[in-house]
Amino acid sequence: MTHPMTPPLDITATAVRALMLYSLAEFQSGHATTIRVTADGHSFGISDDGRGHPLDKTVEGIAYLDFIYTHFDHPFGSERGAPVQLQGIGMSLINALCSELTLTVRKANETLRVQFVEGRLHHRERTTVPSAETGISVVAVLNPQLQSGAADTQRLEAWLKGVWASSPKLKLFFNGRPLHLPAAGDA
Repeated sequence: MTHPMTPPLDITATAVRALMLYSLAEFQSGHATTIRVTADGHSFGISDDGRGHPLDKTVEGIAYLDFIYTHFDHPFGSERGAPVQLQGIGMSLINALCSELTLTVRKANETLRVQFVEGRLHHRERTTVPSAETGISVVAVLNPQLQSGAADTQRLEAWLKGVWASSPKLKLFFNGRPLHLPAAGDA
């Protein structure tokens, strides 16, 4: 039971925060410089210019991205003692909460787009197209039955500003606006 003064859980903002931590890890390891976040109603997205997920990796014979976005029980349901894929647990949970989720992985010479509908793989397309920017983008729509109101973008923006304050070299954008102090050449 929640306290009468406690606002209801903002699942959209919670999903954005979780995804932001993955992109922030890319920044902190020196692989990304820019993170872009959007949130509007039940829709949200996050992208970074990091390395992107591996395209050809598999886990137990399943494409890595399909696996980490759809397997809550790994490694717990596995017959073998596989390494713990905590990223997969978080990504699987976010995907399960969404009516639609599209992941785009950009590499220098390839782009992979994977679409999930109601938590299940719906479409996968891999193209050989040069890309000026590498990284990942996740664009999703939270299942509207899970949250009655729209995302609290003011609270989310305040949280993102706190992230930027702890990582001032990060180029961070929220809903198209820079949250960092713009430098010459920022787009």
